[in-house]
Amino acid sequence: MEIRRNLPALFLHSVREYPRDDLFMVRQKGGVWDPISSREALDTIKEIAGGFLADGLQPGSRVGILSENRPEWVMTDIATHFCRCADVPVYATLPANQVQFILQNAELRFLVVSTATQAAKIQSIRDQLPLLERVYCLDADVEGAEHFSQLRERGREYLKKHPGILEAHLASIDPEELATIIYTSGTTGNPKGVMLTHANFCANVGAAAATFDFLPGDLAISFLPLSHVLERMVLYVFLDKGVGIAHVRRIERVADALQEIRPHVFVTVPRLLERAFTAVQTQVGSRTGVGGLIARKAFGWGLKGASKKLAGKTPRSPGYRLADKAIFSKIREKMGGRLRFVIAGGAALPEQPAKFFWAAGIQVYEGYGLTETAPVLAVNRPGEVKIGTVGPPVDNVDIRIADDGEIIARGPNIMKGYWKRQEDTEEVLRGDWFYTGDLGHIDEDGFLCITGRKKEIIVLSTGKNIGPRSIEAAIEKSRFINRVVAVGDEKPSIGLLILPNLEQLLRWAKERDLPCEDERALLELPEVRHHYEQEIGRLQSGVAAFEKAKKFAFLEEELSEDNGMLTPTQKVRRREVNKQYKDTIDNMYG
Repeated sequence: MEIRRNLPALFLHSVREYPRDDLFMVRQKGGVWDPISSREALDTIKEIAGGFLADGLQPGSRVGILSENRPEWVMTDIATHFCRCADVPVYATLPANQVQFILQNAELRFLVVSTATQAAKIQSIRDQLPLLERVYCLDADVEGAEHFSQLRERGREYLKKHPGILEAHLASIDPEELATIIYTSGTTGNPKGVMLTHANFCANVGAAAATFDFLPGDLAISFLPLSHVLERMVLYVFLDKGVGIAHVRRIERVADALQEIRPHVFVTVPRLLERAFTAVQTQVGSRTGVGGLIARKAFGWGLKGASKKLAGKTPRSPGYRLADKAIFSKIREKMGGRLRFVIAGGAALPEQPAKFFWAAGIQVYEGYGLTETAPVLAVNRPGEVKIGTVGPPVDNVDIRIADDGEIIARGPNIMKGYWKRQEDTEEVLRGDWFYTGDLGHIDEDGFLCITGRKKEIIVLSTGKNIGPRSIEAAIEKSRFINRVVAVGDEKPSIGLLILPNLEQLLRWAKERDLPCEDERALLELPEVRHHYEQEIGRLQSGVAAFEKAKKFAFLEEELSEDNGMLTPTQKVRRREVNKQYKDTIDNMYG
């Protein structure tokens, strides 16, 4: 395992050892992708860094990046490190008040924003940011922000007058210097700023690069926000291994990018894989007649082939071959036709979607980590896969289970601490060990299994403590359910808030001649409620009696960032769900 000294050294290694004409790629109208070569990227990075220095940026300062996923994000990130400074990524979807908190807390002087809309967001809170001196906009020259091209132009002139200044900065970077402050999206309260060093990232990059077969010449698509620590770390891995990166600015364009780029690898959150699986499942289920019957049989036969695929074998049954021809081959083609593997993290991937993609010949490796661990602690990998686990620990990381079931870890990827929050730091960093706040166990083969989060524990009125994730994971296996949130604090039993899969439910209801014109009225029909009661009962057969959900109600809408019930990393804000659905929960038990 080879570990780079710092992040600029990693990038310069990429330019030197794996020069590409298409290091970064950007989609233009009409599906045309413009390439940016390794040399062009390096020149741009130097210009940005020179511009920052010309404008008075001092080593040890911090630069904010408020932008969606695009090459300029990466180049600004690396340019900041060229100046021996740290950057502070900000999710482009955050509202102005949350952006204000981060910019104030991090004491930012310089900020790069992507669009005129983001510049206007900053302008609306500028009076509350007395330390903010300069705002640069990638796309426009607007009120309160300078066009990025002007920064680069100043950088070119500055570097001509100060030859060797960047090289001097690069030579003096200590691996233990701060590389970034990443503010956790926070399911409760204000976010905490996680301080990660060059050494933290480089250790994790080295472990990931040694775990997977990334090949020079490979292409990846990158579409998760680069404020998300997993996407950012894996992007460094792509650079380290010479993988070209096509940046997708909007999640709606991912399907197009898969067809146009035909990637070999990408990183995703499980929710996107779940949606793809549900769409296929719905499409197969909606077919009628003999063709529909055959398609549904083939779908079931195909899923049975997942175990052989997981073992590295080729399923040869007639049923699997039929499924592969009718369903799986089309899935592979929709994903570009040459996808070797996908890395999934950020949440748990349900068993059925995981088996589906493996059966289809698309290897999905689920892992686990936190922002505080830069981020990967454990991951399934080629030759070592167990669905339902997050794999063994990565190289150079030790994982143990504390007496109360909490997962604790140590290694060179563990954060320096929380920015300006010493008490919070001391709470989770105890000696060499980081206390994750997650609950789990290590199985007999050394694979880590996540069972819940300590702060999410539901305390029933009976005094029983229950982790919601295992119950939710069991219930989410139903094809009639898109999402479920377990509730029940200070109640006699667990209750479920369910977002139904209306496509599957409507098909089921039409087969039984139930009235389907009004979807909300459909959910109140006794036959439908009885159907969901049976589904919930069936899926809880292996759950302890005191953990079983005995009540349920339907969610009125999908959880999202817009309604405040999901974080930018798609984690459920349980406190907010309980708050917004308080009446529904009370009525459920009433």
